[in-house]
Amino acid sequence: STPSSVLPRGTRIKVGSTGTLEQILTGPAQMDDGTHNLLGALKTSMGTLGAKNLKEMQQVEVVIAPSLLTEGKVYQKAQQLGMGK
Repeated sequence: STPSSVLPRGTRIKVGSTGTLEQILTGPAQMDDGTHNLLGALKTSMGTLGAKNLKEMQQVEVVIAPSLLTEGKVYQKAQQLGMGK
């Protein structure tokens, strides 16, 4: 990578913490922004895709639909949930 005067290599920055390692990996989630319960999200995704294991999940065909980025956002904003905060 190229050097940067704003963030030189080797410089440590404070990033903070949203929870314990256990909360981030297994929940329970205190926030609904996707920063907690990684394993729960993985299980939900695998169930949605019908995958029994990670190898099957990796072989699922992905469809990219730009309109999905805005689907349901009206409801999220109205209820102040997820990306609608």
